[in-house]
Amino acid sequence: MRNLYQTLRASLKLLLMDAQRYDLKEEADGSWTVIDKETGQTAELNGERLAHLSLHLANEYLPLLKLRDTVSGLIRKPGDEGPA
Repeated sequence: MRNLYQTLRASLKLLLMDAQRYDLKEEADGSWTVIDKETGQTAELNGERLAHLSLHLANEYLPLLKLRDTVSGLIRKPGDEGPA
């Protein structure tokens, strides 16, 4: 039970740390792009750039990106470098 508590606590901490990592940017044509504020670049998910989306779809990607980053952080081993 203690391990589950520690895992949940670590997950929550990672979620809070990454809560503001991604943002939305409106493009000149009225579409939306998900921006990774850490890099300043268009965010990607499964190799797809998250650009020129509807506002609804762009907002749908935000929690998926946060979840991906949280899971990646949990399974990374000490000393691992680079993207998960």
